[in-house]
Amino acid sequence: GPAGAAPKPEDSKAQVSGFKISATRTAKKEDIISSLSSLSFLEIAIDGDAVVVINIESRDISNNPYLFSILFLKPDSVELQYTYIPGMSPKKRKLDVIRYFINIATLLGSSYNIEMSRIYQLLENALGDMSEYVSLQYDTLFSLYDNTKGEVNQMRHELERLRESNKMLSRENYELKLTTDELRVRLTGLETYSDEVLGAKLQEWISEHQGEINVFEFAKVHKVSEGRIDDMLNKLVREGYMSSR
Repeated sequence: GPAGAAPKPEDSKAQVSGFKISATRTAKKEDIISSLSSLSFLEIAIDGDAVVVINIESRDISNNPYLFSILFLKPDSVELQYTYIPGMSPKKRKLDVIRYFINIATLLGSSYNIEMSRIYQLLENALGDMSEYVSLQYDTLFSLYDNTKGEVNQMRHELERLRESNKMLSRENYELKLTTDELRVRLTGLETYSDEVLGAKLQEWISEHQGEINVFEFAKVHKVSEGRIDDMLNKLVREGYMSSR
């Protein structure tokens, strides 16, 4: 490129490909140039015994040709060289270039005797490559769909598992609530003796057990909390109903 042009990064470099076909030129170079002059986007020059046809499709940031083709129209052959760039399907690019070449060959008409069988062969190959490319694209797409479908199914199973787990938790939660309610009822039951009745029961127990009381035993038998029993014993001592030891 020209001095001072920014070098292109390695991974964005254009690749070059091409093909050559035997042909016999039957017209003057000037006639060939005038038969192609209707295509204003082409740059045409004479280089020795060849007419050179340049088609610049895009340029890089330094304004150098990036995506382009050069057609060499020689006395005994036509040769086409073209670039293709990263991210572009080389097979599709080849097909596009052959289509362009056929258009040029049509315009050249009687200026050249081109082996048409060779062009058809090129076209056949490019189309074959293309259908392979399309089926490859389809396979890629299908495997992507397949993976996605797999992930969706996995998520569906996971959701089902979470639903089941949620049901189980709800059931456990319900059972826990029942147990809590039951315990609450039993706890209320523990407090059911009035202070007078509890005092009387304690005195009765003490007189039956030689003036002794096992708070734990009493609580178990009468289903009264130990804390409440202690409180009541202290109250009985305070009020002189029994003496502390």
